[in-house]
Amino acid sequence: MLYFSEPEKIAHSSGEVLDDIINGLENWCIAFNEFFIIFSKYLKYIFVFVIFSIGILTLLRLRGVYRQSRLVGVDKQEDTFSRTRLILGSVYIFLAFGILFNYLTFFIIWIMDPLPDRLIYNFIDFIGINPLNLNGIKDISASQYPHEKTIYYCFAFGSLMSVLSILLCLWYLINNNRLINNPMRVLGGLISGIIGGILFGFTTYLPFFL
Repeated sequence: MLYFSEPEKIAHSSGEVLDDIINGLENWCIAFNEFFIIFSKYLKYIFVFVIFSIGILTLLRLRGVYRQSRLVGVDKQEDTFSRTRLILGSVYIFLAFGILFNYLTFFIIWIMDPLPDRLIYNFIDFIGINPLNLNGIKDISASQYPHEKTIYYCFAFGSLMSVLSILLCLWYLINNNRLINNPMRVLGGLISGIIGGILFGFTTYLPFFL
């Protein structure tokens, strides 16, 4: 039977507490990772629904403007955004179906791959972490521990929110005939979306939609 001195007992007890905390965090990461995979499946259809709805609303608004112009006898060309709305609405609907059936997802990943994004890893490098320890959060296929996947999933979610912010702000700017109530808020949302896309990547979330 082993006997420990008082300092050794304290160190041994502290080590056990630390191990329990680490194991608890790893188990939490495992549960979160399973949740994120299921959440991504639902999120794909929610994302498609949001984009499709934006496209339909854009075209319906264009139809309403055209009908009102016909009723008052005004040439529809006076609405300078008519052609832009038509193109934007059609593009959103095309995006929705393309993501739903995956063919556009593969194309977007391929066409946007050369973009200089995911710069969040450059900031992490400044902390002084061993580059070998970053492989697991840069490439999910190289992840060995649950917390590495959790970090990657969080970056992917940040990427999705950034792209959604850009799409919604562009839709709001183009479809608002009147003076924008809070232009700085819309501009801030657009800029924050672009910054988030550069940091977390514009396509990081797309593989989870396949």
